[in-house]
Amino acid sequence: PPRAHHCRVCGRCVRKMDHHCPWVNNCVGEGNQKYFVLFTLYTALASLHLLLLLGVPVLRSFARGEWGAHSTFSPRGSLVFLFLVALKGFLFTTVMFSTQLYAICADRTRIEQLQRERGGRRRSRWMNFKAVFGHRVSVAWISPFAAPEPQKVHGQHDVV
Repeated sequence: PPRAHHCRVCGRCVRKMDHHCPWVNNCVGEGNQKYFVLFTLYTALASLHLLLLLGVPVLRSFARGEWGAHSTFSPRGSLVFLFLVALKGFLFTTVMFSTQLYAICADRTRIEQLQRERGGRRRSRWMNFKAVFGHRVSVAWISPFAAPEPQKVHGQHDVV
């Protein structure tokens, strides 16, 4: 089909394939892009929450000079660990989330960007969002349990 690419890992063709993701052991494409975007968003928010839960007490006790009474670790090692949690957990997933939002807005997958191919039909960013998350704006857009309704492709058949 148009805009489909073959995945060597999965061994199948995926319509609007963005990439093969080892996190979910599947290809990110037309059928599951909403779920991958939500996965990266919620992982970034959970990482930020974890960073705040760990970082605020550590920085507070470090600033007060009470570090030795509350921890067996050296301040340098703990702060390096917090930095790595922030870098890997928050920044990486935020970058992944941002690249997916850009792909939705531009209606160009990562593969199409790398191969300098044109994306799909020229639609507005809003129409691209509605195509991925569902045509009716609702709370279901942020729910990983609600599937977007199928869309018509060139008026011929439904794409699931």
